[in-house]
Amino acid sequence: MKKELISPKADAWNWQGNNPFSRSVIVGDQVFVSGQQSLDKNGQVLDPGDIGAQTRHVFENMKASLQQVGLELSDLVRLNTYYVFDGTDDDATQYWEDMTQVRLEYFPNPGPAATAVRIKGMPYAGQLIQIEGIALRGESRKNLERIMPEDSWDWSIPVPLSQGWKVEDHIYVGGQISADKNGEPVHADDLDAQTHAIYDFIENVLTDSGSSFEDLVHIKVCFKHDSYTDAGQSYADRIMDITTDVVGSSSSPAMTAFGVDLLYPGLVLELDAMAIVDSGRKKLTCNDIGERYQPDAFADGSSAGGEIWVSGQTALGSDGAITHAGDVEAQSRVVFGRLKQILAKDDATLNDIVKINIFIVGDDDQIEGIFHTASRVWAEIAPDAHPAMTPVRVHELARPGALIQADCIAIKE
Repeated sequence: MKKELISPKADAWNWQGNNPFSRSVIVGDQVFVSGQQSLDKNGQVLDPGDIGAQTRHVFENMKASLQQVGLELSDLVRLNTYYVFDGTDDDATQYWEDMTQVRLEYFPNPGPAATAVRIKGMPYAGQLIQIEGIALRGESRKNLERIMPEDSWDWSIPVPLSQGWKVEDHIYVGGQISADKNGEPVHADDLDAQTHAIYDFIENVLTDSGSSFEDLVHIKVCFKHDSYTDAGQSYADRIMDITTDVVGSSSSPAMTAFGVDLLYPGLVLELDAMAIVDSGRKKLTCNDIGERYQPDAFADGSSAGGEIWVSGQTALGSDGAITHAGDVEAQSRVVFGRLKQILAKDDATLNDIVKINIFIVGDDDQIEGIFHTASRVWAEIAPDAHPAMTPVRVHELARPGALIQADCIAIKE
């Protein structure tokens, strides 16, 4: 399928230095939009520390990016928001509501399926928010079905966001949390109960769209960082065990996991998902890339509907330990190399990637350098690949010592 790469206009925001990624990538009727930043055209942070002003910047940038390809915010079916808040959990809800009051000026009604999580930071000091999305154009716009199950949770303030969107064989499932219809947490601090409740919500979205767990191609796990069960198991591993029991091995979706803070006090995870109905779906397994943090029930990549969704990849060796400890350049080469090997299982290459997410871990004085190093390594390994990209600084990854994780979506031309 032909791919169109969209570069920023001369007066648009940009990264510091050379950056090998596109502002947007168009394939068929889907438009994959990179993480939109609060930066100027020289890569300097605008209004550092001001969440209201930065929220306006990123939404104005998203609007401009969509207008560049003839679309509007109302054409978004998926929106991911990553934001920074260093206060207490008790104050986080009010912070989110204040930020969302600005976002409400931009959300259409009905709005996209959305996920919003508190992360450690952004590539540059002073950044507080970024947004990314998937928009639709052409004939697909005529086949949209909003999914709003009756038994779903709701937000703490009225918002026009959607629990899911069905577009032909694609189902975009928004971020799900363990909350009630007033946005109050349910099963506070109980990981097992919250995970099961969230999968009930995901199943409701899938059922109302005419699909099921068997159609899942990707699950994103946002777990409360630095948290362990009474038995000493990490929250990330426990969530994956429960997912294996609930979803089963028939689906074998790809998975990406990373550590965050959560919106409401008492919440310990948020999940979103993607499903594609395709009887010819393929599970991609690559046994020679080293260990993976996902259990065997999950795919290295899931190929369905002409798309390949690849699980989050880290620099795990065959012994299960992180390789190249403390060396982000070496870990980046391993991670991007793993993406390449997995895609090859379905006759795809790095040049077929339309969207890549890069999750990075590091101290405040390291993070900018880590991001630029990962970008440079990508440009060296895949000089002709210019996907849309979102960089996320997380608290931790699913294995200690991992400095970088990447997942991706690929569509073969």
